[in-house]
Amino acid sequence: MPSLFRQLRFWSRLALAFLGKYYTATFIGILLGVTVFILSPRLLPLLPKIRPTSSIALVGRFSPAEIPLSLQQKISLGLTTLTPERLPAPGLAKSWTIDDSGKNYTFEINTDYKWQDGKPIKSRDINYHFKDTDVSYPDDTHLVIKLKEPFSPLPVVVSRPAFKSGLLGAGAYKVESLKKTVSIVESISLSPADKNSRLPILKYYFYPSEHQARLAFKLGTVNSIEDIQDLADLSQWPGINTKGLVQTDRYLGIFFNTQDPMFSGQSGKSLRQALAYSINKSLWPNRAYGPVSPLSWAFNPEVKKYDYDLARAKQLLAGVEKKPSQLDISTLPVYLPIAENIKTDWEMLGITTNIRVIPELTANFTVLLVAQQIPTDPDQYNLWHSTQIGTNLTKFNRPRADKLLEDGRKSTDLKTRKAIYTEFQKYLTEEVPVIFLFHPTTYTVSRP
Repeated sequence: MPSLFRQLRFWSRLALAFLGKYYTATFIGILLGVTVFILSPRLLPLLPKIRPTSSIALVGRFSPAEIPLSLQQKISLGLTTLTPERLPAPGLAKSWTIDDSGKNYTFEINTDYKWQDGKPIKSRDINYHFKDTDVSYPDDTHLVIKLKEPFSPLPVVVSRPAFKSGLLGAGAYKVESLKKTVSIVESISLSPADKNSRLPILKYYFYPSEHQARLAFKLGTVNSIEDIQDLADLSQWPGINTKGLVQTDRYLGIFFNTQDPMFSGQSGKSLRQALAYSINKSLWPNRAYGPVSPLSWAFNPEVKKYDYDLARAKQLLAGVEKKPSQLDISTLPVYLPIAENIKTDWEMLGITTNIRVIPELTANFTVLLVAQQIPTDPDQYNLWHSTQIGTNLTKFNRPRADKLLEDGRKSTDLKTRKAIYTEFQKYLTEEVPVIFLFHPTTYTVSRP
């Protein structure tokens, strides 16, 4: 006990001696500490934020006006946005009306939005450069689009992001810098438009091939790659994160040249159906059953699915007038493994199959294995109408399909449109100008 008393006396005398010698410094220190404690909630927001930065590789060659839609949507909004079911919802326009003719659309601008330069959005700032349209601006908050013919997909079409000039938008991100060679973008840096946002800085680098994007990742030039189809040896790399995403906005299909004598007429239809039944599609997940996204409000699940049935395929082939001794499949290098599987299945049907690997898409083919982008709206006039020479890959020409496609883009009634496109999907899969295989999966690779 005496020992404890002596220790307490020692330390108290030491503290008094210290305070006596450093009284002023101690007082100031205590005062500053209390002041910082009280004011810190107000001072912290004023300090510069240290934002994380992500460097991302994307594959493709783009001009500034054609950068991927996913980037455009970060920088700006369209007059409309889209729901998960691909229906139009308010965007820069808070509402819109359609007159009884179905030709005139009036959009009212939401004045709560501003451009990233701080100026209010005026109707005249928005110009989508549509052909065969007359655009007028009754005032700063209204935009009128007059069409020559009814076109019900217009509210979906104007979901594409709008820009005041260049890439000056109204989205969550703004363009901080853009580097290009001649007219091709090499890199683009995006920073949060709102300084108080916690969003990271995004730096995108563009590469002409997936091989070069993977190499940049390996060298540490980028810390992630988005939207690649082939992981290659990265699938074996330890300590990286890999995330797959099923792309329901596209499908891999086998397209037939329906104007080729082999595939024309009723005999040609039987041959196409036989080839469809002979493919074992269970090899691939995420089957595609038709030309419309399974997420769309217009998707019809009740179509002919052509599940593997070799007996039915041989039965149909027996009715073909001129059975082909061999077929050539044209495809891109990335789809070569899929083509090999199809070759095996068709040779089981008794048809010799050759694979032609092509460097890019061509209109000169008999059979083409390729991915097709699915339009956001179920309107597929450009892809299947007989008048669409450049985009109708299969040269499909059926008056019934033409009429359905024409009617579908004229009606503004959702229930009527759904009935039309339900019938169109059923008819197209019956005619099988394309064998729908599956929705591809693309991958994002990143370091932790």
